[in-house]
Amino acid sequence: MGAFGALAVIAAACALVVAGCSGRGDSTGSARAGLEARAVLPADTFFGRGPVGAGMDTVVNGRRLPLEASPVQGFSSLLVDGDDLIALQDNGLGTLDNSHDSPLRWYRLHPDWTTGAVTVAATVAMTDPGRVLPFPLAGTDEMRRARRLSGADLDPESMVAMDDGTYWIGEEFGPSLVHVDRQGVLLEKPVPVPVPSMLRAFARGSPFLRTPDHPDLRSYSSDATRRDLANLPRSGGIEGLARSNDGSRLYASIEKGLFEDIDPGRRLILEFDPARRNFTGRWWSYHATTSSVSISSLDSDGAGGLLVLERDTGEGRTAVIKRVYRVVPDQVDAGGYLVKVLVCDLLKLDDDRGLTRREHGAIGLGRRFALPFITPECLLVLDASTIVVANDNNYPFSAGRRAGQPDDNEIVRLRLKTPMYAEGAATVAAAPNASLSAAHQ
Repeated sequence: MGAFGALAVIAAACALVVAGCSGRGDSTGSARAGLEARAVLPADTFFGRGPVGAGMDTVVNGRRLPLEASPVQGFSSLLVDGDDLIALQDNGLGTLDNSHDSPLRWYRLHPDWTTGAVTVAATVAMTDPGRVLPFPLAGTDEMRRARRLSGADLDPESMVAMDDGTYWIGEEFGPSLVHVDRQGVLLEKPVPVPVPSMLRAFARGSPFLRTPDHPDLRSYSSDATRRDLANLPRSGGIEGLARSNDGSRLYASIEKGLFEDIDPGRRLILEFDPARRNFTGRWWSYHATTSSVSISSLDSDGAGGLLVLERDTGEGRTAVIKRVYRVVPDQVDAGGYLVKVLVCDLLKLDDDRGLTRREHGAIGLGRRFALPFITPECLLVLDASTIVVANDNNYPFSAGRRAGQPDDNEIVRLRLKTPMYAEGAATVAAAPNASLSAAHQ
């Protein structure tokens, strides 16, 4: 099958689904990784006044909502900039309905890989002074007056840096791609994501991918109606975004499958041309290990491949699938799905340097280190043998490390026991002036 996503014919796909095929093209081998460094930003870190979650009145993991200040949480994407990291925050408290007072922003973080501390050096708020969004803002009165965006407007899940200093952000509510400058100002109308022509039969009559939180569906009072008109589940839009080395192409991964796809394990990766501001028509089918597994992050490996982070819905002792795979566009199996090669299992990591200690009641600390979070969500390639992963801690809702306690923001640097590709094959272009060189000294 061709590079344009002309994958399996429907009859063949049906046969494979009936046969119960999962994780197709999955060459797991014995890939492992070791913990090279770990930096932790405590869960109870705040930047900016509240309240946040004003519509809520509850206690979660020992924290009362609404929150009195704005938490630094929900990291959904990482970029490297010198020795700092740019961390994108997602929509806030997890849904459109509870995030009207959650500001959309990203942070400049300075991780000290020696001490394990993380400093919040700066924050950038996302704004729409030019009124490019084709719908009214839904934040607080104060936010709307200042044209500051809230988690009820967009759901930022991934971010790439362009050579001109701007950023493209993968947004999940639509889903759509959003273009902003380095000050967080929206530059143009969000770009919707087209349904590949071969999958139009599963798209419920829409030429674009739509979740129940799509702006066109928000006027319907019935959530059941919004779901019936959508073709993707809620929290199922763009989750990962990667750029080619030269920046001429971006790759967007869709977290979950179309409601009516005959293969519930199919996930989409689509190619975007940032110069022309549109999708190229090239796309690929990726097969999740099980139908309940989501794609939570994507990054280019610098040598023509893409790293894909898969995760299930478990946390703590119930976590089963938190894995990083490598695929190469156009390398597909007989059914037309991208061939997957395991890079590392995030639940089976080696802390052979003794950076953590076993702790009573904690999961995954010590020699057998793990990231038992419901959403390991940030994936960053440094070189052929080194990746960085961070969790979206969903403050205060997730408690994967310690039951009953909100997860910290953990950022780990992992060294792969087997390089992804031959050293020197290519130079990773993660961001302008990227180095993080001190990390390897």
